[in-house]
Amino acid sequence: MTRQLRLCILENGLVPDELRGDFASYPQMIERWLAPELPEASFSYVSPVRGEALPEPEAFHGYLLSGSKHSVYEDLEWIRRSRAFLQRLRELRRPVFGICFGHQLMAEAFGGRTRKASQGWGVGAQPYRYLDPSLGDGAALVFHQDQVVELPPQARVLGGSAHCPNGVLAYEFPALSVQYHPEFTPAYVEALSHRYGGGLIPAEVAAASLESLQRLCVDNARIARWAAGFFRENAPRD
Repeated sequence: MTRQLRLCILENGLVPDELRGDFASYPQMIERWLAPELPEASFSYVSPVRGEALPEPEAFHGYLLSGSKHSVYEDLEWIRRSRAFLQRLRELRRPVFGICFGHQLMAEAFGGRTRKASQGWGVGAQPYRYLDPSLGDGAALVFHQDQVVELPPQARVLGGSAHCPNGVLAYEFPALSVQYHPEFTPAYVEALSHRYGGGLIPAEVAAASLESLQRLCVDNARIARWAAGFFRENAPRD
């Protein structure tokens, strides 16, 4: 009989107001991405960015961390609480999977460092290469300016891109993280590129993003299968 898993998605960011009518929330995107490959899981959402209290760490078999418009080095109470929460998850060996901001927050909580990348914004589809041959190289959807620049002591690099060399991290305790967005669709990255091109992000970066979305094929299901196996292997047995 398949073991049932209870997973909690932590909402660290909000879909821009003008896009909410066309796109799901970030926790909903994450669930829609992972659920087909992990049908035995039930998903709950908690929103630190909205001020909601974090759960007791033992309340769930595992956790997923969403992206955010915020930077992990901002002096915000909910970010400080989230870092402490991650350190508690490490002590309990509760599996956690981080995405974009979540990737950076985990690195900061576990002893690494994040900053704005000197190479600027990464937007669109980018080729990623992996040291683990079972993952296979492939394109990923990205939208970020910050990067992990110093690895935590117990982290190792599993993959990255020319733009983001520390793009995929694994830890000696049950934790994985990716700088890219496996939960995003090309349509959402296209909408972000149109929304922020010429403003938040340079017009030429937005144009290159739109071109990359046409040129590169992204297989998010492959990463979902990897994440599903991670939770099956590392979730505690009640």
